[in-house]
Amino acid sequence: MQLGKMGASWGVALIMLLALASESNGLAGQSSGESASPANPSVASSWPEVNLNVLVTDKHGAPQKIDERAFQLFEDGTERPLHFPDLADSRVSLALIIDSSGSIYKQKQAIVSAVTTIIHGLPPDSEVMAVLFAADPYIDLPLTPASKVDFSFLDRLQANGPTALWDTVYATEQHLVAHAKYARRALVIFSDGEDNASHVKEGNAFWSLEQPDAPVVYSCPVSRANILQSELMAGHINLRFLAKRGGGTVFNLDPDPTSTATQIVTDIRSQYVLQFTAADPARNGKAHKLRLHFPNKDVEIYGLSTYHAPGK
Repeated sequence: MQLGKMGASWGVALIMLLALASESNGLAGQSSGESASPANPSVASSWPEVNLNVLVTDKHGAPQKIDERAFQLFEDGTERPLHFPDLADSRVSLALIIDSSGSIYKQKQAIVSAVTTIIHGLPPDSEVMAVLFAADPYIDLPLTPASKVDFSFLDRLQANGPTALWDTVYATEQHLVAHAKYARRALVIFSDGEDNASHVKEGNAFWSLEQPDAPVVYSCPVSRANILQSELMAGHINLRFLAKRGGGTVFNLDPDPTSTATQIVTDIRSQYVLQFTAADPARNGKAHKLRLHFPNKDVEIYGLSTYHAPGK
């Protein structure tokens, strides 16, 4: 499927369909009639250098300033030397995944408020992209300097159609890892967590979160009207798993989306980047276990517990 262009201006009408399989110079698409198969993750040419994004909080979830040099990182049980390519509160590459399906029609304004607050609160010179999705994911805001974002992309938050959450997570992770400028990276998901339209399997979506240089994942559940309690619970469980596998945490959009967004920005601005050289430089798709040790036992550490080497 070709990339689609509708109209002349980026802020109003340039919509690029996300790929489920990446190409070196762009994004390939997938129609509803095609079947999805796992693709090798797109990893920056810096491999076997790996940037691990980490958040440190107290027991109540408040981000903490620490001396990151006190970290010890173990890959498959063996300690690896650490480097620190970015300072805390430096510029960040952020991807926003925004559910635009019919189930969130009563939460449109809350999502708009939260997204606007997050973008305005990013460190100077950061970059941001936004992916709106219902049956298909679209890049409605390409990676753009935060200070130059045209917020009219939020006008396309239509709230109709089915939900392809797994497709969107998978494709957005591939695109961000391949194209983001900065080592500090975050992904924020606004959704009710349901999926009824994806081609990608749930397990492949989770796998896509565990790439070298992947962002910290923040899930932000939104409530929907006329929903059965069992469906609500299932969706929120999906979002909790996405945050956990992506080395992040969950925020509740209700009852104050602006306050929630401010907390998310605070976490993003507090992330640390720990860089290490993979012990095994082979591009074999192998899973590697990670364990972080920090001498202060009164803090919580969020970050990937597993990453997969790039494929051949």
